[in-house]
Order: sequence, then structure tokens, then C-alpha cells
Amino acid sequence: MRILNMIMGIILTILGVFSIANAGLTFISMAFPIGVILTAIGITECISYRSRYDDEEDRHWVLIDGLTTFILGIVVLTGQLAADIAVPVVFGMWSMIAGIRYLVIITHVDIKEEKNLDFYWTAIVSVCNFVVGLYTFFNASLFNLSVLMMLGIIFVIQGINVIKVGFDTTYKKPDLIKTKEELVAEAEKKAEEARAEAKIAVKKARRAKAAIREVEEIKVTYDIFNEPVVPPEELLKKESVDDAAEQTDGENNDDR
Repeated sequence: MRILNMIMGIILTILGVFSIANAGLTFISMAFPIGVILTAIGITECISYRSRYDDEEDRHWVLIDGLTTFILGIVVLTGQLAADIAVPVVFGMWSMIAGIRYLVIITHVDIKEEKNLDFYWTAIVSVCNFVVGLYTFFNASLFNLSVLMMLGIIFVIQGINVIKVGFDTTYKKPDLIKTKEELVAEAEKKAEEARAEAKIAVKKARRAKAAIREVEEIKVTYDIFNEPVVPPEELLKKESVDDAAEQTDGENNDDR
């Protein structure tokens, strides 16, 4: 499924380049191949999302992306997008939602611990998707690009995104056909990942303890500053009462 996803991404990118090169054509003339390719990509992502074992939450986002692409392909194939005015808006919404979706994913990444090439790649593609999708709503007021020109740009960006999905898709070989060396290597990899997660957990625990100490210090300072101030008259009165009580206790002891 990894190779199939990458092939689908390359096909979508080629479709985008072709659309840009033939921007003078009408959308109706390209509706069938566009619908077929989008439907095939949606089905591929829906099937291959189970192969993403690295991140349970990320798998669900891939499934949502696949379902969205599949539905859009069916809409195009059934001829529901016949008006050229509606086409850029629908595809722009598709691109913009995809950008927002992946921007949400990277917000859950610990930037200090996991900021790498994959993070920057996802961030750049997500922003491009969002900006291009948003632009389709203002095309008539700005550059007034043709329908296929805008779709071509969207397809190129989405094609790169699909290639990335295929690249991140992993193949899990069944345990029954694994060799002893493969099982040992897999166990060592899991142990290394567990050690890395433990280090991150220790750092988080230290930060939490430091935060608790800061709160306790703030609380002690707050209690000191908010301790009620006793007026001098009250102190004198209290000292007099204490002296009288001590004197009474002394007289009682003498009587005994």
C-alpha cells in the first residue's frame, strides 16, 4: 500500500501539472479523469490507513482525508459540479480543510522534542493548502485565474501530500513469517522507543515537580502577606490576660 499511495500521489501531481499546462480547457472536459483519480486516491487512503502503526491518532486523520477525497471524486463523477463558478470554491474548500486538518496535527507535536524535517514538511504543505484554498474564494477580485489553473495548483499540492502519506505508511510483516533476526531487531527497536519515551516522561515529571514547588512557594508567600495584623491594643490586652492567668495559677499553687 505504501508504493500504491506514492503512485497515486505522483498521478495526482501529474494531473495538476497537466491542468496548469492546459488551463484554457473547460472543467467538463477534464471532469471524468479528475473524478476517477480522486475516487481511486480516496479508496487507497481508506484502505492503507491501517498500515500506519506509528501513530493511532494520525491514522484516523488519514482515514478522514481518504473519505473526503473519495466523496469529492464521486461528486465529480456524478456530474454534480457542472458550473465553473462552484468548482473552484468546492475544491478550494477541500484544500483549505486539508490544510487545517494537518495544521491541527502538528499542534499536538512537542516542538522542543520532535521538531524535525517531517514537522517542517507537514507545516509547509499545510500552510500552502490553506492559502491556496482560501485564495479560491477571492480569485475574481485578485488574479482571476482560470478554473483548471487553480485546480492544477491544488492538485500539485495535494499530490505532494499524498506522496508524503505513502512515504509514512509502513508495512507490518506478520509474526508467523518473521525470522529470528527480524524479531530481535523489532524488539530492540521497541526497547529504544520505550527508552526515548521514558526520557521524555522523566523531563515532564521534573517540570511538573518544579511547577509544584513554585506553587508552594507562592502559597507560603501569599499566606505570610495575608496573615491578619493584630492591633497593639489587642496585643496589650492579650498580655494582660496572660499575666493575670499566670498570677492566679501561682496563688492557687501557694494555697496548696
